[in-house]
Amino acid sequence: MPHDRFGRLVLARLSVPACSLSLLACSADTGERDVNGAPPSGSEGAATDISNTNDVAEESARARESVACPAGKVKVDATSLALDGEDGYVTMGEAAGLALERFTLEAWVRRDGFGVPFANGEGAPSLVPIASKGRDAADGSSGGGNYALGFAGDVLAADFEDATGAHHPIAGKTEIPLGQWHHLAASYDGAAWRLFVDGQLDAASTQNATPRTDGVQPFAVGSSLDARGVPAGFLKGRVDEVRIWNRALGEGEVADAMYRRVGRGAGLAGRWAFDKKDRGAPDSVGSSHGTMAGGAALAGGGAILDVGRPPALRGESSSALRTVAGRNTTLHVNVDDPDSAEFTASFHVRQVSGGEDFTIVVLPDTQYYSRYPEWSKYYYDQTKWIMNNAKAYNIVGVIHNGDIVDQVHVEAQWKVADQAMKTLEASSTSFPHGMPYGTGAGNHDQDPFGTPGGTAKYNQYFGPARFRGRPYFGGTYAANEADENWVTFSAGGLDIVLVDLQYSATARPAAVLNWTKGIFNQHPDAFGIVNSHHILNADAAFSAAGKSIYDAVKTVPNVQLLTCGHISAENKRSDVFNGRTIHSMLADYQSRANGGGGYLRIWEFSPRNNELTVRSYSPTENKFETDANSQFTLKVDLSGAGNAAFKTLATADPADASHVEAALEGLAPGQTYEWYATVTDCAHTVTSPVYRFKTK
Repeated sequence: MPHDRFGRLVLARLSVPACSLSLLACSADTGERDVNGAPPSGSEGAATDISNTNDVAEESARARESVACPAGKVKVDATSLALDGEDGYVTMGEAAGLALERFTLEAWVRRDGFGVPFANGEGAPSLVPIASKGRDAADGSSGGGNYALGFAGDVLAADFEDATGAHHPIAGKTEIPLGQWHHLAASYDGAAWRLFVDGQLDAASTQNATPRTDGVQPFAVGSSLDARGVPAGFLKGRVDEVRIWNRALGEGEVADAMYRRVGRGAGLAGRWAFDKKDRGAPDSVGSSHGTMAGGAALAGGGAILDVGRPPALRGESSSALRTVAGRNTTLHVNVDDPDSAEFTASFHVRQVSGGEDFTIVVLPDTQYYSRYPEWSKYYYDQTKWIMNNAKAYNIVGVIHNGDIVDQVHVEAQWKVADQAMKTLEASSTSFPHGMPYGTGAGNHDQDPFGTPGGTAKYNQYFGPARFRGRPYFGGTYAANEADENWVTFSAGGLDIVLVDLQYSATARPAAVLNWTKGIFNQHPDAFGIVNSHHILNADAAFSAAGKSIYDAVKTVPNVQLLTCGHISAENKRSDVFNGRTIHSMLADYQSRANGGGGYLRIWEFSPRNNELTVRSYSPTENKFETDANSQFTLKVDLSGAGNAAFKTLATADPADASHVEAALEGLAPGQTYEWYATVTDCAHTVTSPVYRFKTK
């Protein structure tokens, strides 16, 4: 049987009609082998080139031993610059010829970790640097930086400084996952930024400003150097074929040359191949030769160049949840490749099980528990219950809606809150940095009462210093203040990004809302949640602040939930914008007996069903509330959540490029499955997006 007695997928027979031979003859690999857990992610409907995901890609290695791609058929000679993310970089010195007002900077990059960002002055994004020409030493000074290209969160970003010291940043939209090679480029034509990911335009922004060129800071790869040559920020990963042009390349030019080594061309101002034969980092077209420093070295494995383009895969929409009526279905992708007609193809499948469910706990207003000693037990019991049930519920994070205390000036109330929340911070094997949590300041946490920015006491107890060394704490809008902050929870393969915004009786400032959107845009594959003290009124109408928050984030594709307290009530609303739903929830029990009786919210997420079930529970009283406003289920998109490894069920070798398909049989009823395909043309390996279907 394809499932064991627990309903778990064991092995479904996979046939490959495209093969002219029998299944056993054409499927060199039919075992239950893991493929590094989840596949590399890609943009919807597009294939991702994962060649050299691990120096010499595992799939490519297998392909070169295959029928379609015997060993030696395609010679790939790849070396790249390896950077350790700690102190490794390459400096080209002042490189006056690279101080440019118009330019294109491009490189092949593989992120192997998150690296270390650097701050580039007021108004500039924090970037993990790919390459830069100096950095801002003092706004308006002659020591200003010229330009920088790097990562802001998980997306490509760039910035330049003008002669006044003002910064002109741009951020992309496409997530750049770890462990994959991608071609990344930025151009500026004197008026507009353009960012390119794998030869396609990812973002554009009109600036109408001139980059300053009077700085004396060095050009560098993997870091950003000031005028003294002191580095800041470090890339962890690989870099290959770095090129800088003294003009803005068009999208067609970027796409045309990305898979080739380019040694000459109109406007090519600098090129660093990072080839082993070069024994270093010489500039092959100029005199800006590089010197390696720290943990920088040439290493085997790099971008696969000069052997044509990788295959392009086309399949179904990756966002659609297809329903399969029977016990069998067909998986298929179409392959386009003008450079090759011979391929191998593999299909990888996993069942999304109930064992991958996870939970987030929400703490509504705790102000009276902090104020009245006889009720403090409710607060203590809440956080103790969370830690005692973290394993049983698979709790991955906690959200505090604000009004942590009732009287901001009373130290004793902050002490109660401090003690209660410290329970979450205890280190354990499961949570070496404590249970991840985020807090938002309520009107009772502000002084004067209800005044945004009046958060000195809040920051004394729950400011950035409290979260130092806790990697789930992402950062803040204002330096050294957690009035607006963001954190990350992780659930299997899914990141949950939570942005916490302080209380306001009026609409939030545009700058704060743009920052909020920017955090979510930097993590486009994450599940987005906004937490702010007052978003909904008792009748579920938006507050002034809530309306401004919703209007800002409704255009961000990955924001799905808004959560708040403040008003002593329970209610919810669901709003649809451009086909996407955002659910907003209010829960606050402070007007009930005993200051709320310790009720909290349990959010139980089911990736298998794409559902969120909300329950209201008091640990002290051990009671659930089950009325319609206290217990309900919402539809959410949980694609990517889950720990189960994909299984490679069959490989077609050779595969018919026009239509690669596989029959998956023996499906269990009422289950959710995910699958993707990998195709190799003897040099490149590409993977499709993850597709999902559900059986009746």
